[in-house]
Order: sequence, then C-alpha cells, then structure tokens
Amino acid sequence: MKREILWNVPAWATVLMYALFVVAAAVLVRGIWSRVRIWRRGRRNGETRPAGDALRALMRHAVAQVRIWRSPAAGLSHFGIFWGFIVLFIGTCIVAVEEWTTRLFGLDQFIFHGWFYISVSCALEVFGLLFIGGLVLAMIRRRADPRFRPLARPVDAAILWLFLALGVTGFAVEGLRIAGAAGGMEANDFERWSFVGWGIASLVDGLGEGVLRGAHLSLWLVHMVMSMAFIAIIPYCKLRHIFFSPLNVAVSAPRRPGALAGVSMEEVEETGKYGVASPGDFTWRQLVSFDACTECARCQNACPAHATGKPLSPMRVVLDVASCAANGRELHGETIAPEVLWSCTTCGACVAECPVAIDQLGAIIDMRRHLVGEGQIRGSEQKALRSIAAASNPWGLPQEERSAWADGLDVPTIDEEPDAEVLFWVGCAGSYDARNQKVSRALVEVLRAAGVRLAVLGARERCTGDPARRMGDEFTYSELATANIETLRAAKPKRIVTACPHCFNTIRNEYPALGGDFEVVHHSQLIAELIRDGLIPRDGAATTSRRVVFHDPCYLARHNGESDAPRDVLRASGARLEEPARARENGFCCGAGGGRMWMEEDIGERVNAARWRELSVVQPDVVAVSCPFCMTMMTDAAGAEDSAVSVEDIAEVLARELEGRTERAGER
Repeated sequence: MKREILWNVPAWATVLMYALFVVAAAVLVRGIWSRVRIWRRGRRNGETRPAGDALRALMRHAVAQVRIWRSPAAGLSHFGIFWGFIVLFIGTCIVAVEEWTTRLFGLDQFIFHGWFYISVSCALEVFGLLFIGGLVLAMIRRRADPRFRPLARPVDAAILWLFLALGVTGFAVEGLRIAGAAGGMEANDFERWSFVGWGIASLVDGLGEGVLRGAHLSLWLVHMVMSMAFIAIIPYCKLRHIFFSPLNVAVSAPRRPGALAGVSMEEVEETGKYGVASPGDFTWRQLVSFDACTECARCQNACPAHATGKPLSPMRVVLDVASCAANGRELHGETIAPEVLWSCTTCGACVAECPVAIDQLGAIIDMRRHLVGEGQIRGSEQKALRSIAAASNPWGLPQEERSAWADGLDVPTIDEEPDAEVLFWVGCAGSYDARNQKVSRALVEVLRAAGVRLAVLGARERCTGDPARRMGDEFTYSELATANIETLRAAKPKRIVTACPHCFNTIRNEYPALGGDFEVVHHSQLIAELIRDGLIPRDGAATTSRRVVFHDPCYLARHNGESDAPRDVLRASGARLEEPARARENGFCCGAGGGRMWMEEDIGERVNAARWRELSVVQPDVVAVSCPFCMTMMTDAAGAEDSAVSVEDIAEVLARELEGRTERAGER
C-alpha cells in the first residue's frame, strides 16, 4: 500500500516546481526581512516575557484561539481554515520527505506506505474538507454582514478564492491520479481511504489513460503555480499574520491588566521625544503587533466610539501605523487626525476582543502623549488637565473642600483613627460632584451598618492621576501618583476601599510600578464580602421588588475582571436583577473614560445615549452603576430622554434596603 510520488509529473515540470519554489521562497524571505527592518527601527525596552508565559499565550491564542470562538460561526470558519491548512501543509511536507529520501538514498520506499500512508491520507481528506468548508463559511459570512470585513478589498476576496482553488484542485489532482494510476482503481483499492479523491476518481474512471494523464498534469501545474504564488505573496498582504500573529502573541510585552505602559523620563530627557510622533517611536514589539493584524474588525465592531459615529476605528489606526512605517509617511495629521485619538474612551474593548494580542489602546495613548507634548490640546480637556495639575482634581476646587461631602457624618481621618479597618479613598467625583457625594455618604452608611471602622485621608487625598495619564499627560500623573504613594505609605492603611473603578484600577495596577503596593478593593467587592460573612444579612422580606439593570463599568469588569460582586450586592438588596444584551466584560462603555468625562462630544451620537438605549430595552425601574463616571453619564442620558428611570449606585440601592429593614424592625 503505497503511492508513486510525483506520478505523471515529467522531469521538466519537477524542475519548474523547484525553480518556482526557490523564487517564491526568496520573495517570501525578502518580504519578511523588509518588515523585520522596520521593527528594528523601533525603540528598545528591557521587558522580556518569560518562556512559560509565552508558551501559555501561544497555546491559548494561537492554538486554541479562544477569542475567535467567542463568535461560534467565526470560530468554526477559522478552525476549518487554520487546521485544514496546517494538516495539509504537514501532508505536503511528508510527501516531500518521502520524495527526497527515496531519491537521495535510492530507496523504494521510506515512510509513506502501509497503514501510515492510509492514516495520513484519510486525515488529509478530512482536514481538506474542513479547509474548504471553512472558506465557504467565511465567504458566506462576508456576504451576509459586511461588518465581518468592512474593508471589503478585492485582494481579500481574491485570497479566499485562491485558497478555495488550492483546495479544490488538490482534491481533483488526487482523484485523477487514483483513476489513472497503474492498474486503475481495482488495483489500488487501498486508495478508498482517500475517500474524496476516490469519489472523484469514480466519476472520471473510464475516460482513457491519455485524457486522465493530460488532465492530471494540467491541473497539477495549475495547483503548483498557485501554491508558489501563495508562498510569495504572504508578507505583502494580510496573509502575513500567518507568521506575525503567533510571533506577536509570544513576544508581546507583559503588563498588568488595566495598566498602561509607563514613560521613561530619562529617555525623554535623552531623546527630547515625548510620546509617539513617528512609527519609529513605538517599541519594536508594538511594530510587530501592527503587522500581526488579521483585519478581522473585531476591535472596530466592539469600539463604542466607532459605534456612535466617531472617526475612531482601532483597526484602522493599527493599519495606518503599519502603512506609515512601511512607506515613510507622516503619522499625525492627515493619516491619523487628533479627533481620531481623542475619540477613544480607553474602555479596552478593542484589546479584549483582539484575537492576536494587539494593544490598540496603548498605541492610542502613546500618540495622545505626543499631542499633549506638542500642545495640541484645546478646550475642556485642556482646562481639565490644568485643573488636575494645579488643584489635584479635574474640577479645580480647593483641597480644603474634599471633606465637604461628609458634613454631619463624623467620618474620622486616618490620623484620628489610625487603626481603622479600611481607608476610604473617596476620589475626586465622590468628594466634589454633588450627585456622587450622595454615593460616598451611602457607602459610609452601609459600612457602618456592617460594623466596619473606616477613615479617610481628607485634604491629603489627591486625584490618582488616572484622567491625566489617559489623556496623555504622564508628567502630571507621575507627580500625583508619587505624592499619593508617599501619603499612603505614611498612613499605613490596612486596606483601601474606593467606589471609583478608575481609582481602584490605578492604585491596584499602576501604582506598583512606582513602588506603591497597597491592598485595595472596589466597594462592590468589600460589600459583597460583608454579605458573605453575614455582617450584612440577606433579608427575605426585602422592601423593594424593583427591576434593576446593572451597567458594568469598563474599569471594573473588563480591565479588572470583576462583574460578580456588584450583582451579589444587588441581589442581597432584594432587587430583581435584569441583564442587558451586552454585559460583564462584554459591556458597552458609558463614554466617560480616557478623559472623555471632561471633553465635548460633538461628533456623532453620544455614547451614553447609545448605552442608555440598550439598558432601556429591559424596561428597568433602576439603572444601577458602581462608578462615579458611569453615574454622571447615565444620569445625563436619563435627563436627555426625560426618563422616569432612576440611576443609583449599588451602595445607594443597598442603603435604601437597610433603611427599610430598620423601619420594619421599628414597626414590630
């Protein structure tokens, strides 16, 4: 049981195949090297990814492709194409090894015979069908909904047709070989295991040896030329992700979730450059990642700015940077306009959705830093940055007023209560914004009801620097972060709690890079913990049966993986919890992150309006939030709609229930 390698292929055709392969391989290497030369222009950084982490990332994203499977249709399509291609490539390598080994050593056969041949042949049939099936499904998806490939370039469709032609001609060549081999189908009964080829052979059996040989050689030549063309074009189109996507997954810089890469002040002083002005200012890892883009548009489809008519497409940003790097074009200005970069809410949906580990958000922040450094920031965002730098809060209000929210509550400072169980980090919104001051008071009531001893920093608390950093002002962030870390070290809190996911994320994920390691929890996590410990008992006779829909904050659910705790708190309050279509780590942004809280939104639909419309589908009585930014944006959206639906923080929902329990107890 063996097949004749290169059956019916004359010597001249074999020479032509190897000559074309050498040319195609040379073109391939030249294309890859041209990209490597671009990467080498990027900045060096000292970060290295441990081999174990790189291997796990490869297994998760390159082999299992977990993010692609979030869409079953996309997962099935890509599974067929990817694994079909891999197995067919392995099969081709086995045939090449057999051909060269027998030729060089004068052997009659090497490994491609017997049950090994039958097993491999059968596997190739199965994965060949998967390959074709995946391609057909991909074509159907693109015709059914253009969002799957919004670029819709002719070359993209041509690549799919090239792959399909390779798969179909491969099966056809096999069928003609089986039908025309010495002795015909009767003498080669073992070829039944190549069931697709056998079926094709059954259809053409009886055409005559001359016709079979002529058709076989013609199709073989077509298949061979197309294969060599495929090899040659890989680095020059989106097919380069075949090589670069696994590479990017393996070498992408390690970082904490929710944390931005810092800026080396020493490097800024040495180079005179702040942020990214040209492609060469990116790190070499970032340049690799831009070439890894598969153009799948998952990042674009998840982007709230793009969904509401803003000029931002994370995919387009990545492709534009890669194009500028290759063609030497200017990065800022006509290629990537400031409006594109300022549209980003830093929700992180693009990064979370990317199947090949591209950090679009980090690239956008890097380019924002350049705009800030060049003074290309105007209006409300400039005013907010100046206020943060001058007054340590975006509102520009005096530090002495930070404790005004607590009037009448008798909340001690950490100096007055050094043994407090938790230090309440109030945050700028919780301190100065009238609506969010009510949330701060409600949280104090809830914690006191559970017997928790708390304290605050008072006038010593400053903005964490989150808005400044995400707007591109790393210097202001560093000053604020350093001052806060020194204050917290002096206070020596046992535990920090905050109702602001942005403060939570910054202290938890970004302060450690500056030496600030503190235990910090979001207020939803602390309250849920108190409920589990029985310090806040669940009451079956709850005073509310209101329908509540919870809006997940991006900086809690997506950036920090916490979506259960807020829901536990709401359930404990007796609320009837409803879920919107997009929730948890797949939630839709309120539109306030990345400094957008203080920027005018005059392009397209307001992000908060789009989110409010989604939440309203479940017809709630209450939209619950657990973020001061979300509170402001959802309240504004409700006001714009003149809606009777109330917007409440989870602490307020629970505080209302606790007050009801007290009243019921008094009535008894």
